Amino acid sequence: MKSAKPDFPACAALTAAALLASAMAGGSPAAAADAYFKDRQIRLIVGSAPGGGYDAYGRLLAQYMRPHIPGNPTILVQNMPGAGSLVAANYIYNVAPKDGTVFGAVNALLSTDPLLYPERVKFDPRRFRWLGSALRESHAGFAWYTTHITSFDDVLKNELIVPGTGGATNFYPMFVDAILGAKLRMIPGYQGTKQGMLAIERGEAGGIVGITWASMKATNGAWLQEGKIRPFVQFGLQKNPELPDVSWIYDYARNDDDRAAMDLAFGNSEFGRPFMAPPGVPDAVVDVLRAAFEETMRDPDFRADAEKRQLDLEFTSGAEIQSIIEKIYKTPPTVVERVKKIVQAAE
Repeated sequence: MKSAKPDFPACAALTAAALLASAMAGGSPAAAADAYFKDRQIRLIVGSAPGGGYDAYGRLLAQYMRPHIPGNPTILVQNMPGAGSLVAANYIYNVAPKDGTVFGAVNALLSTDPLLYPERVKFDPRRFRWLGSALRESHAGFAWYTTHITSFDDVLKNELIVPGTGGATNFYPMFVDAILGAKLRMIPGYQGTKQGMLAIERGEAGGIVGITWASMKATNGAWLQEGKIRPFVQFGLQKNPELPDVSWIYDYARNDDDRAAMDLAFGNSEFGRPFMAPPGVPDAVVDVLRAAFEETMRDPDFRADAEKRQLDLEFTSGAEIQSIIEKIYKTPPTVVERVKKIVQAAE
């Protein structure tokens, strides 16, 4: 039987990465990294079509990250849309070279897909080499001024009709109803957030649950300023400093199982715009890319351009993302099944 032919490009890339790791360990990390990345091209795989939010963050990062990587390699953005970034994640995990010349920008929801949709994934999020995230996303629930709902306590006693526009606006109301007994009646079928807002304005609904705070500020800031709509609950592992007096969902958890279910449902909001490299990329290469990512997040020109494009920024390190994902994957099976049933009902 003939032996399998070696994949020479892959072998060469891994050898080069190993040499970089060795040189950096030998005491000349800057020179070694510069020599390793010089004249190279890095592909940034964006797991969505051009023009969307993930694409906007990916292209902005590609524009400003280059000078922060030793050797000043070019960064080429390649869109790979499909199934909410699933196509891109499968490619990065299983096909992309493991030498630091490919990394990706994907939907954060993929981090829990192997638990909630095990039949459709071909990767383990714990093995990706997470570089960092450009944004912590704070989802919230909002009520129209005529409802007189001002806190989460109010929806534990009074019904609030909310539009389901897909994704989080379908799932979040059903989740807090199932877990905590909130009286949120979600009406599915609205084609998008804009249609959901029109339903509120027309009086068909009394609010919306599961939209991000950043999105509400960007699209309906006038309503917030005029007091026509107000946040009454916020989700996420941390409270948003801009919402100090708004109810935090974790304060209503009754036991450890409730908190574990919330961690599974809301944990990925801590890294709303994540970037990651394939498994197997050597630590030395990952360290270079993580440092470059973090430096880019602090770059004043990058931040000014993001503000001009109305892209919010809040950095999460790759190590933090790794820690959050490790915690999520320690969720007890009974809790996973509990959340999985809610997810399936919301679809």
